[in-house]
Amino acid sequence: MKRGLLSLIVLTAFLLTMWPLSVTASATTWTFDDLQGYYKTQGRVAMAGTALTMDTTSSGFEFCFEGSGDVTLQATVKCTYSTDLYLSVIVDGVYSRMQVDAGVKGSNVSKTLTLAKDLPYGVHHIEVYKQSEAIVTHFAAKSVSFEGTPLATPPLDKITMEVVGDSISSGASMWSAATHNEAIPADYPYYLDGTKTYAYLAGEAIGANVRVTQASGYGCVDGYNTDGMNLQKLFPYTNYWRNQSALYAFDPPAQIVVINLGTNDGMSGKVTDAAFKAGAKNLMTLAREKNPDAKVVWCTGMMGTFFPTVLKEAVAELGGGENGYFYCELPYGVDGGYGHPNVAQHAAAANVLKTFLLQNCLPADHQADFSDAAALTALVNRAKAIPSPSAALTSALQWAECELRWGTTDPYRLGCRYDALQAAMNGELSVDLMPQAAWDSCPMADNGSYIWPYYGAADGSVTLYKGGEGYYWPHIEVLKDVFTVNVNDTPYLYLKTAGTSYFNLHLTFKDKAGEIRTVTASELAGNGATDFAAGERELRLDLKTYMVKNGYADAKGNVVLLACDLFASGEMDVYTTLYACCLTESDGTGYPTAIEGDYPVADGLLTGVSVGTTAEELLARMNGAAYLSVTDESGKTVDDRLGTGMILRLTVNGTELDSAVIVVTGDVTGDGVSNTADCRVMLGHMAGTQTCSAAQRKAADSDRDDVAETSDVRTMLKACLM
Repeated sequence: MKRGLLSLIVLTAFLLTMWPLSVTASATTWTFDDLQGYYKTQGRVAMAGTALTMDTTSSGFEFCFEGSGDVTLQATVKCTYSTDLYLSVIVDGVYSRMQVDAGVKGSNVSKTLTLAKDLPYGVHHIEVYKQSEAIVTHFAAKSVSFEGTPLATPPLDKITMEVVGDSISSGASMWSAATHNEAIPADYPYYLDGTKTYAYLAGEAIGANVRVTQASGYGCVDGYNTDGMNLQKLFPYTNYWRNQSALYAFDPPAQIVVINLGTNDGMSGKVTDAAFKAGAKNLMTLAREKNPDAKVVWCTGMMGTFFPTVLKEAVAELGGGENGYFYCELPYGVDGGYGHPNVAQHAAAANVLKTFLLQNCLPADHQADFSDAAALTALVNRAKAIPSPSAALTSALQWAECELRWGTTDPYRLGCRYDALQAAMNGELSVDLMPQAAWDSCPMADNGSYIWPYYGAADGSVTLYKGGEGYYWPHIEVLKDVFTVNVNDTPYLYLKTAGTSYFNLHLTFKDKAGEIRTVTASELAGNGATDFAAGERELRLDLKTYMVKNGYADAKGNVVLLACDLFASGEMDVYTTLYACCLTESDGTGYPTAIEGDYPVADGLLTGVSVGTTAEELLARMNGAAYLSVTDESGKTVDDRLGTGMILRLTVNGTELDSAVIVVTGDVTGDGVSNTADCRVMLGHMAGTQTCSAAQRKAADSDRDDVAETSDVRTMLKACLM
């Protein structure tokens, strides 16, 4: 979202050096009416007189000026849950988090906020975005004051992405932890950041203006204590909580609408499958009505998968992908407060959503406009003119020049290099960096390009490089599109690392029709675990299942591989890492040896499974799904709804290598539903008249304290009676 703007800053700064400058002696105050033509907005904002209301999460504004000194913002705030809200403030690319303390609840309070202090004379870029939710915090930016002259309006984003969601889409409790026990509740604004959510990060990665409307606890049809109020009713309003007569103009209309709902509908126990399906179809139709050319994507999975069958049916009945309606499962992660995703899990989901949008939803011309070789070349030339470049800039510049030397044409890849180089020029750290040590130690082809790790190495693997300390994005290029792999002979991509950060993967290939495609480790693993956690970790990713299932391999099973990127994700730190990457044969060494995937496995129990989840849905989110099966206690294969006590088995060549007992939350009796019978069994267990297995006790442990107790039974009973 910032590429065009930063280019404008660089150009303006250059032109300003061509004649003498006069420095304004005192600050000028500008209302947002005065600033028309000099600022750009993001999200669902609206004018209220001469002020700019920016209530919804991640909404805000940005502008540039030529000048110096302090920059202040005069605003009116109102908080109804706590007494504070939070902003993301970015000054010349440097991020900070600002607390705005209203001091009281329920009243409008005037505040003067210092956005920047003692800026040197020059061209400056100011960005302000709201982190907190609209349902409990309102924010009206009344005016800004600075010494200097505003510059022309920053370029508008080419893509607008509408987001409709609940607490997940506001980043609720992301800065907390599942074991949170501090005095401040984990759902307070302190632990929430709407500018680091899965949707915001994915939108930023594809260059989109992100508009969010959401409410914690609300659903598509119903949620917690919402009495039928839902996102279908909230969606048409700029901010229902501020003004129930102010309908949103949807100007400009969005090209992409991402809906992430169903968690509260499912957990509330008040919504039937039929009601949810009708509501989902209505909301998707409404989204298309307000944004006529939009691709509509319904996401689920981050806190569990709810209503998957009827959701898929709803998407299909609206015409599916051919009519611009899609279903997308995002990685499961509940390590934040109150079982919400934490920051790293939002980042992991953002990577999956970004790839999905790139492959399915962007307008045909967007990637070409996002970046091309000419734009990258121009940026390279400007970067090379910078005296005394930093190590980060040197590294990013090397990567960009390498991409150009290879003649890469993929606009997404070029865009990644452009972003990294631009960030380094702006003094920011980026994931797209490579240490000098790696430059000299990667396997090289005769013409100087890195080569794909090939099958046939003496030890069965190829080390990409042994790096020192730094931020890495190793890239291996296949030369002249001639590296073909047969997925029947070499069906696995084997990866190994030892380090202290998180990594993911992009694999670029040509399908049988000659189309260039990119797939992530998440998709290769059947939407299973994709990150390499701290310490040594191995993944064997199933090429065959993915390529054959999606029809990408030709009749002989051949696929042309183009490139492989391993990249860092989540919060960055300095680390030392060893990678290994190779293609493996379909022998025992190429198969998964333990059950791993989206659902956690510990002490022989697989947990986190929601009532109504089918065996097919579970297998789709586990690594090596082709070698997994679900059986009941009699050994009969299960294809439909799961129940506590069923067993997930990993079998290779007739040998069972691993197994785990499935735990369905709330289902103690093992019948796949949660009702009063489950409560009676647990009461009998606690009274000593009935013995429950470890899986049954885990199913009843609703507060996740590893103890099945009376409070858990009360929670189960309450859910049954709702």
